[in-house]
Amino acid sequence: MHFSNYLKNLRIKNELTLREVEEKSGISFSYISQLEKGSKVRPHPDILKKLAVVYHVPYITLLEQAGYIQEDASLEEILTEKQKIERAFQKVIDDPDYEFGTRLKGELDLETKKLIIEMYQKITGKKLL
Repeated sequence: MHFSNYLKNLRIKNELTLREVEEKSGISFSYISQLEKGSKVRPHPDILKKLAVVYHVPYITLLEQAGYIQEDASLEEILTEKQKIERAFQKVIDDPDYEFGTRLKGELDLETKKLIIEMYQKITGKKLL
């Protein structure tokens, strides 16, 4: 999925308008719109950090999606267990074939996320952790 589409999908999943993202992040709605249309070059990591907070996704996930970090074994070596679980959980949520019936409200604890990841791995045969 192209990064611009990924960003737009995150905003839609969080049920936010461009103006609401602007209010929560301090990033102008016109800049966010340009990112979603793909008419802007890759955003600075500081922009991604602000968007990660608003969209409730791990910062590292946005860095990967924007092409700042290549997914490889060396990355796995430096991630903490919590970061690995958060990253794997985000992949579960992003899989269009296995979307949750309703959007999650509120935060899940790490153990619940790990359980969801394990169930996803059993269903799909994909190894995330």
